[in-house]
Amino acid sequence: MTTPVQDRHTLKATVRSILKKLGLFDLAVSLVLALRKRRIEQSLSAMAAKSDVKVTGSGRTIERPVLIASDLFGAKAVEASLAAQCTDTIVLAPGDGSPDTDHSLRKPSSGNLAGWLAADEPRLHSAVATWVVDRRSLELLRGRVLAGQHLLLVSGEDSASLPEALGAPSWVEGGLAYFKALPADWHSVPGRKSDHLSGGWPKISMVMVSFNQAPYLEQGIRSILDQGYPNLELIMIDGGSTDGSVDILERYRDKVDVLVIEEDRGQSDGLNKGFDRATGDIVSWLNSDDLLLPGALFRVAESFRRHKVDMVVGGCRQVAANGRDVVLSHHTHLPLGKVTPLPLQDLLNFDGCWLAGWFFFQPEVFFTRDIWLRSGGGLRLDLYYVLDYDLWVRMAAAGAMIFHIPDYLAASRIHELQKTTFGETPFVPEARRLLAEYADGVQWTRPADA
Repeated sequence: MTTPVQDRHTLKATVRSILKKLGLFDLAVSLVLALRKRRIEQSLSAMAAKSDVKVTGSGRTIERPVLIASDLFGAKAVEASLAAQCTDTIVLAPGDGSPDTDHSLRKPSSGNLAGWLAADEPRLHSAVATWVVDRRSLELLRGRVLAGQHLLLVSGEDSASLPEALGAPSWVEGGLAYFKALPADWHSVPGRKSDHLSGGWPKISMVMVSFNQAPYLEQGIRSILDQGYPNLELIMIDGGSTDGSVDILERYRDKVDVLVIEEDRGQSDGLNKGFDRATGDIVSWLNSDDLLLPGALFRVAESFRRHKVDMVVGGCRQVAANGRDVVLSHHTHLPLGKVTPLPLQDLLNFDGCWLAGWFFFQPEVFFTRDIWLRSGGGLRLDLYYVLDYDLWVRMAAAGAMIFHIPDYLAASRIHELQKTTFGETPFVPEARRLLAEYADGVQWTRPADA
């Protein structure tokens, strides 16, 4: 049976196809981007210059403009107080506003804190002077506060025992704690010095596989190198391209740790070659037509170091062939800012969860070499479409713990030569064959010749 979500995906794919045939796709994307820019400008115009504002019921002041993301009772009085004094107070839901669910279960959107933090709108983000959050939303702010921004923590009855990670507050009163300065690891992460983390940054191995993707290859390589990540291992595997890709790869030979150019047995074979050579504690792969977004590796590394998990996932944007125009922004339904098991039964619910968009686009997923080995240490050569889905299933069966961050980490490019596009389902028969094989338990051992 076709689910309503599948119907929506099919409708989106149909509309996109019609617009392309009529030559109107680029125009439609431009109009959407123009409307988005206008909304941002309207939000900025509502924000006044920074100034002090009193917290009603207290002799204290905080700096405005203010952004509030808390649903604790204590924040309601603060919200009312600030809204009465200044029109530029912004009130967000910690999540999507659902009163009967924990905030961490809510996906990023323009109306909640996670969506604000994930948005690529630095002017809007930097206009905030003070963040007002409760403990449940606090973790989402770590690594995302800009220099000069302050924090008002609505701590309620727990105000006597504040999180040590925040350092000493400027003042504490009436269930509120104000921090005019925060420790370095709460500040925005991209571009930090490599000595920020104790012991240095963990080694990340990025594998890129390529075959006749010359129009996109260099941009994909640059998206990894331009991260500026200080402990990167870049492994390039080309399956014997004949379209000029090899010339591009040769130009980058001195910047690549491992370069293999030889015929292979497909994408899974190329990836296995790459991962067999990887030496990093954290690993992932990027197809040559996809892109890493700026700051992604720093975000991922900090999350792994702080939470000691097997997997870190963010969001993924689908972009047009030019690599710039955003067509779709996607996040998994997994809890935000919370360590949780990767749910095997939900992954195996292919129609109800996977096809409904509950899980991942591959470029947004990073994992440890340990969970890669525990889940079989390879990708299956007999799978063409669902090789990544199979890997996530096996990682879940191996007991993977995962952490979901609000940041968009990667972009998946839509173009005519790719295997699949969101909303189109040529992979379904292969997935059903795989699920039938795993009906009595998820087990797979990598053959010696794979």
